[in-house]
Amino acid sequence: HPFIILTKEQQSLADRVSKGIYRPCCGNSTHFPDCNHGMAMLGLLELMASQGVSEEEMYRVALAVNSYWFPDNYATIAKYFSQKGVSWDKVDAREVLGVNFSSSSGYQRVLSEIGPVENKGGGGGCSV
Repeated sequence: HPFIILTKEQQSLADRVSKGIYRPCCGNSTHFPDCNHGMAMLGLLELMASQGVSEEEMYRVALAVNSYWFPDNYATIAKYFSQKGVSWDKVDAREVLGVNFSSSSGYQRVLSEIGPVENKGGGGGCSV
């Protein structure tokens, strides 16, 4: 059932942004939604595109959503950036959501460099 009808431009925006957003539970971008997190993010991106949200804002919202879904992962990534002298409110959401930080392999690289940060906020993998 078509829930959100997008123009060609809106669909192009949603596609472009979805290719740049990864989740720590998976190795694929949201463009290939292989888990519930990916499918939910894709729906959110389409909704935002239909409402005229800018690409930059889409990335900021996506980072906030991923941070709620995977709080321990993003607390660790925030620590990584902090050690590099970049506060969390100054990170480039597009960079953080990319393959180098938010994919399962990117997160494992960050984790191997700094170790986990304990965050008792919940969240988890695809089976949650």
